[in-house]
Amino acid sequence: MVTGKTSSMTSRERVLAAMRRQPVDYVPCSTPINPLYDVQRRGRPWNFPWAMPGDGTEYLASALGTDPVVGVWWLEGMYPDARVTTRVWLDGEILHKAYETPSGVLRSAVTLNDLWPFGRDIPFFHDFVAHYTEPWLKTEADLECLKHVMLPPRTPEQIEGMRSRFEGQMRLANRLQLPTMATIGAGLTSALYMFGAERLCLLTVDDPGLVDAYLEIEHRWNLRMIELALDWGVDIIRRNGFYESADFFSPAALERFLGKRLRKEVETVHQGGRPMAYTMYSGIMPMLDYLAGIDFDCIAHLDIAFDHVDLRRINAKLGERKSFWTGPSNTFHMYSKDPEVVRKAVRDVFEAFGKVGLVLGAASSVHPMMPWANTLAMLDEWRKLRDA
Repeated sequence: MVTGKTSSMTSRERVLAAMRRQPVDYVPCSTPINPLYDVQRRGRPWNFPWAMPGDGTEYLASALGTDPVVGVWWLEGMYPDARVTTRVWLDGEILHKAYETPSGVLRSAVTLNDLWPFGRDIPFFHDFVAHYTEPWLKTEADLECLKHVMLPPRTPEQIEGMRSRFEGQMRLANRLQLPTMATIGAGLTSALYMFGAERLCLLTVDDPGLVDAYLEIEHRWNLRMIELALDWGVDIIRRNGFYESADFFSPAALERFLGKRLRKEVETVHQGGRPMAYTMYSGIMPMLDYLAGIDFDCIAHLDIAFDHVDLRRINAKLGERKSFWTGPSNTFHMYSKDPEVVRKAVRDVFEAFGKVGLVLGAASSVHPMMPWANTLAMLDEWRKLRDA
C-alpha cells in the first residue's frame, strides 16, 4: 500500500525538478530494475512481484508509489550503409560475425557457450567481452569499415521506423505521468566493448590516435541521436559513463579523450531544454575536478559503498551544480540478508546529499534474485526520510 506525503507533482515533474536541483514536493524514488539475461538468471529465483521478464514499471509506479523512469532506448539507432552486408557462422565453438563494407571487412569472434546470452549474434555493445577471441576493432582499417556501419537513421523511413519502435514506452510514460530517458553515448565505455578492456587501456598510451578516431565516430553518431531524441520529446538524455572512470584512466586522459566531446553533447542537450545525466558507477574520487568542469545535471548510479568513496566530499565538490541519483549499492547492500543494511544505506545517502537535488534509487539497479524485502526496506526508509 502506498502511504506517505500527499503528492502535488507528477513523477515526471518531480524527477526532472530534482535533477535540476529545483524544489520538489518530496525526494523522488526511481530505482532502476535490471531483469538480467536468461543465462544470468539460470537457477536463481525471480523475486519480483510481477511476471518475468518485465521491468515492473507499472507496479513500481501504481502499487508502490515510486517514480520510475521509462527507458525508450539504450545505445540504439545504428543504420549501416545500404551496401553493407552481414554474415554469421560457427566454426567449432567459435562464433564469427562479419560486416562486408565498401572499405573492407569488419569482423569479430566469440566463444559460444551456455554463458553467451545473444544466441547466434555478436552485438557491438555488451559486458560479455571476456567471450571475445577477436574484438571488433584492431586497426585503422577496422575504423574505416565502422564508418559504414555506425550511422544514425538518415532517410524519412528509417527515422520514422525508429521513432515508432518506442511509441509503446512513450504511451506508458504519458499514461502514468512518468519521465522518459534515452541512453545515448558511451565513449570509452563503448570503446572498451569494441577494443577489449586491457587492449583499450594500452592503446590510450601506445596508439592514442586510434582511440581518438573511434571516439570521434561515436561522438558524431551521438550528436545526431541526441537531436532525434530531443525532437521526439524524450525528457532525459543519459550517457553511459560506466567505464569512463579513474578505475581505468587518469583524469588527464579522460579530459584529453572526452572533454571537448562531452561538453558539446551536454551543450546540445541543454539547447534542447533537457537535463543530461551521467552514469558514473565507480572510480569517481580522483575525477572530482574533471567532473566539475563538465555541466552534467546529474551524476547517476554512483555506488556509495566502494572503498574510499566520500559522499560528503563528492557533494561539497559537485553538489552546488549537480544532482545525484543514487542509493543502496547493488553490490554491497541489496543482496544482504539483513534489510537493516539497506535502511542504513538510505539514511547515509540522505545525510550526505540532503533533500535537494537527490533522486533515490539502488545503484546501479535491482536484480530479480535479490531479496524483495530489501527493496521494500529501501522504499519504507525513503518514505520516512522524505516525509520527515
